[in-house]
Amino acid sequence: MPIVLENLGHTYQVGSPFQATAIQNISLTIADGELLALIGHTGSGKSTLAQHLNALLTPTTGRVLLDGQDINLSDASKKAARFHVGLVFQYPEHQLFEETVIKDIGFGPRNMGLSQDEIDARVQDAMDMVGLPYDEIGHKSPFELSGGQMRRVALAGVLAMRPRILVLDEPTAGLDPHARDFLLQDVKRLHSEGTTVVMVSHSMDDVARLATRVVVLERGELAMSGPPREIFSQVERLTAMGLDVPAVSQLAHGLRAEGLEIPNCYLMEEMVDALERLLKGGAPDVA
Repeated sequence: MPIVLENLGHTYQVGSPFQATAIQNISLTIADGELLALIGHTGSGKSTLAQHLNALLTPTTGRVLLDGQDINLSDASKKAARFHVGLVFQYPEHQLFEETVIKDIGFGPRNMGLSQDEIDARVQDAMDMVGLPYDEIGHKSPFELSGGQMRRVALAGVLAMRPRILVLDEPTAGLDPHARDFLLQDVKRLHSEGTTVVMVSHSMDDVARLATRVVVLERGELAMSGPPREIFSQVERLTAMGLDVPAVSQLAHGLRAEGLEIPNCYLMEEMVDALERLLKGGAPDVA
């Protein structure tokens, strides 16, 4: 069953001079099997919303339902939600604390009460998924590793719990191009295998490549929601919100402004096809 947000709102430091509302009136259903991208300007409430999906934050108003149940009803319901919804922070290496990589990745599965054989299997599988050599670094301290490796250890620790829903807050921030591509391929594969993914991202090109739906936040409220083609066709509106759009969308928008019959492309292969058809005198077949 999906995650359902009902009139979700969160205000920090209620009653203090520093009271600030981060999100308000958010009603949203995240369907099973989606790869939903959450975008918005800095301070729009993206990370706050993401942290409500596994009860890391408790709503000031509204509810978060998983399988029809309010995940914030009790400490037990919060703990259960975190086994189903895995959250990877923007800088997940800050989550590391165990003596060895193996122990750190196995922490979540141990809390699930799994057998040692199952824990070992999950640790090895998760390390394979993020490209970490088990025999080479498994018994090292995670704090001996490079920053990029530490981030992959933290991601593996979430994947080892095999969550139904994976929430990624800026998963590629600070990664080199090779590590970035590796991680995005992992996300794409996990989604293709049935994992529901919610990805907070500033990279519109990553969103264009991966998302099945895009949700846009503006000043803490839900401003837009729809398929990538629908969202990224609204170049001027997104720009007015302080957001970038995929490079291909920008190019298509500019070419249309010059009078060329270019459809609403947002992927490079679509643009190539549209230009080839235009040069041959045919009509591009992109909607």
